[in-house]
Amino acid sequence: MIPRFEYIRVFSLPEAVDVLSRREDAAPLAGGQSLIPMLKLRVASYGVLVDIGRVRELRYLRYGDVVEVGALVRHYELEESPCGFLRGVAVRIGDPQVRSLGTVGGSLAHADPFGDWPAAMLALGAVVKTAGPDGAREVAIDDFVKGPYQTALERGELVAGLEFRCPPRGAYVKFARRHNDFALTAVAVAAEVKEGHVSWARVAALGAADRPVRLRKVEALLSGVPLTADVIASAAEAAAKEAQPPADFRASAEYRRALLSVAVKRALGRL
Repeated sequence: MIPRFEYIRVFSLPEAVDVLSRREDAAPLAGGQSLIPMLKLRVASYGVLVDIGRVRELRYLRYGDVVEVGALVRHYELEESPCGFLRGVAVRIGDPQVRSLGTVGGSLAHADPFGDWPAAMLALGAVVKTAGPDGAREVAIDDFVKGPYQTALERGELVAGLEFRCPPRGAYVKFARRHNDFALTAVAVAAEVKEGHVSWARVAALGAADRPVRLRKVEALLSGVPLTADVIASAAEAAAKEAQPPADFRASAEYRRALLSVAVKRALGRL
């Protein structure tokens, strides 16, 4: 049984911020695909759930030199995105029901250590736009996720949206126990390749630590070199050495390390 809570529906961003900032035991409710299961399992408990699903200011999706994604954009809305990288991530999330209800902002704010969007946005170098009692803020994605289920959000603050550039090339490779399950490990790569040489690359991984992390040694190894089979093999080996994967009931640390190496090889092979 879900613990009892008060339910409040809001219709504007200022109203949402006001309620969330006044109640210490309040949490925003968007798609509910992460929050509701946690309540059922009693992993989390809140006195107030603030339904932000009808806040129009959080529902936008704009493509241009900079891609702007509102917090309430559903996963399925990115399945047909003109940005190929986003399509590759969106189709690997959950099942049709989860993708129809779950939101990008909710996934990011939840900061599940094996959630897809935090790693994808880390590879993209996204900027997280927040709204709170002290106004709007912009937080670099590298500084946003602090740990498992921990973010830079302050009391009364919520994710309003994201901004990033669609990479010239990108790939997302995910290993899970079942199709579209939570990742055992996953690798997101955003890069620019000119005349066979890597101009720049951002490589992020799930299952390499207790949170999504950038594989900086891999990024350094790729910079300015031709994307040959030998370079890809070296990058995969470097990823395995750099990672400090967690162990749990789903996979051992060594198994995740081995999967990570394969994921890096496959992701780079798709650029």
